[in-house]
Amino acid sequence: MKHRTFLLFFLFAGMAANVAAQLRYQIGFTAGTGYSSLRSDLFTTSSGRLAPVIGCSFVVGLNDFFELNQEVVLTLRGARARAVYFRPEDTPDEHTYAYFYNTFETGLFAGFKPGVDIPLYLQAGGFFGANFHTLDRSQRELMIGDYKSINNAIRAPDLNDAFAGIDFGPAFGISAGEGRFRANARYYLGVRNLYDYLDFVAPGPCIRSGSLRLSLTWFLQ
Repeated sequence: MKHRTFLLFFLFAGMAANVAAQLRYQIGFTAGTGYSSLRSDLFTTSSGRLAPVIGCSFVVGLNDFFELNQEVVLTLRGARARAVYFRPEDTPDEHTYAYFYNTFETGLFAGFKPGVDIPLYLQAGGFFGANFHTLDRSQRELMIGDYKSINNAIRAPDLNDAFAGIDFGPAFGISAGEGRFRANARYYLGVRNLYDYLDFVAPGPCIRSGSLRLSLTWFLQ
C-alpha cells in the first residue's frame, strides 16, 4: 500500500512538473483608449466619453492554444446625457449633463488561439470595477426623466451618486500579436444597475454601462 502511495505521489509530481514546464508567464504595461456609454430609461445620451486607459497586464500561457490574461487598469467612463431647462410658458431649452466618472478595474480573460501559426487570441471573460466620481451639485436647473413636463422630471445632479459604486459584467474581444507586443480590442458590458446605489429612491429605473476599448500591451519579456 505504501509503495502504491509513493508511486502515485511521484506520478502526480511528475505530471505537475511537466505542466509547470509548459507554462508561459508574461507581465507588462497596458495603455490605450476607450469609448464608454450609458444605457438608461431615465435619460437619452447625446454622446459617449472617449478617454484614456492605463494599467498593467499579466498573462499565463497554459500551452500553445490557451492562456489566461488579467488586466488591472484605471480608466475614465461615462456619457453626456440629454437634459432640458424648463422655462415658464415656453419650450424647454436643450442642454447636456456630463455623467463622467472614474473606474479602477480588473478583468480576467480566457484566450483561445485558433492555430499555432495565427498570432491571434479570441478572448472571453469578465470585469469587476470600483467607480468613483468628482461630479458637483451645480446645474440644478437642468432636468431629465421627462423632457416635456417638469412635474415628472428630476434634477440631473441627483443621479451623481449612482456613479460611486461597483460595476461588473462580461467582456469579450481579441488580442493580436506575439512576443513582447499585443494589440487588444474588447467590449465590456456592465450588468449592474448603477441606479440602485442612490439612497431614498423608488426602485424601477436602470442605468447600466458599456465600453469599447482599444489598447496596446508591452511585455517586459
